[in-house]
Amino acid sequence: ARLSSTSRSRLSRPTFDDGEEGRSVKQEPLNPGTEVKFKLHYPDQSCDNLRLPLGCSVAEIAKHAAEKLSVNTEDCAVFEMKSTGEKVIFKDTDTCVITTLGHNGRLFAAPKDAIDKLRPLQCQEGPNTSSFNDLEIMSSRELAFQMTLYDFELFHCVYESELIVSIFKKENFPGKIVGNLNCFVERFNEVQNWVTTEICLTPLLSKRVHLLRKFIKIAQHCRDFQNMMAFFGIIMGLSNIAISRLTQTWEKLPSKFRKLFKEFETMLDPTRNHRTYRLAMVKQEPPFIPFMPLLLKDMTFIFEGNKTVIDGLINFEKMHMIANTIRHIRNARQEAFVGDNIPLVKNRADIRHYVRNLHVIDNQRTLSQLSHRLEKKAE
Repeated sequence: ARLSSTSRSRLSRPTFDDGEEGRSVKQEPLNPGTEVKFKLHYPDQSCDNLRLPLGCSVAEIAKHAAEKLSVNTEDCAVFEMKSTGEKVIFKDTDTCVITTLGHNGRLFAAPKDAIDKLRPLQCQEGPNTSSFNDLEIMSSRELAFQMTLYDFELFHCVYESELIVSIFKKENFPGKIVGNLNCFVERFNEVQNWVTTEICLTPLLSKRVHLLRKFIKIAQHCRDFQNMMAFFGIIMGLSNIAISRLTQTWEKLPSKFRKLFKEFETMLDPTRNHRTYRLAMVKQEPPFIPFMPLLLKDMTFIFEGNKTVIDGLINFEKMHMIANTIRHIRNARQEAFVGDNIPLVKNRADIRHYVRNLHVIDNQRTLSQLSHRLEKKAE
């Protein structure tokens, strides 16, 4: 499940380049005037380090690139190069595009007639070894705790207005950005890919089984911390076809964990409008992190399925339904998450840094190829 996404650094004064510095800094909301540092790549594999306000338009980026490439601005395209080789070309009026990049996506500029010839950079492939040795010595509970702390920081950065802007279309709200919402949703994609990547990069069967157990335990702790974004991210990562097809690995997993995973999978059941998940959410008290993609889906359904004006009058019932979703989000974060009775661990700083700087493969084809190398005859 791939959702709208963002870039790889999320800071109060963020750098959206390939670096990791600053992710350990407490997250602060992004605004149109927030200056960001990012890399703009060119066809000859060179790049410029730019520093511009987050709300700057693609036209401004294209103007700089055109000078660099010695072409007319109208002949220059600014686009995301995904790790799969897919190119997403931005419109001149688009803003905040740096927050829409996938985890391994890169911002490119090139003459329009050269776009089709370009290929992803080698650095976009992601890691080639698992971080099993690091994960093995990290407490599952502490990993879930640090993930939840980070996710709450991202969640608190999202302005309520961003949900309205994203549903009612940005064109209707000039000057507004949805960068914080992009960052929050991309974190879900990142966690999914992290889980799948780690298992696909672990060649030894016994270690893969160990990782399966580890991730199921982390998911359990995330659920206990009421972090449904991380919980769903982990379970969907384990449900990825590259992992679900590893029958030898799953067969070695103790029945206790197989049963627990099956229980968790029921939360993903979309039947009856995700009834299982919605019933579970009714019982939660703040603070909690709801599954934002489903809330955005709800709001989209309300927006597109109901007229805004009926017989010349505002449809207040539609507005009321949208407001209820906003209230749900407001209620979820009305109290700060602190985590009760969390024992102090010596490597807390290392774990904090690790969960904020995940290295992933976000190319499904690559993950599938790695999976087939692990278990070629898997059903």
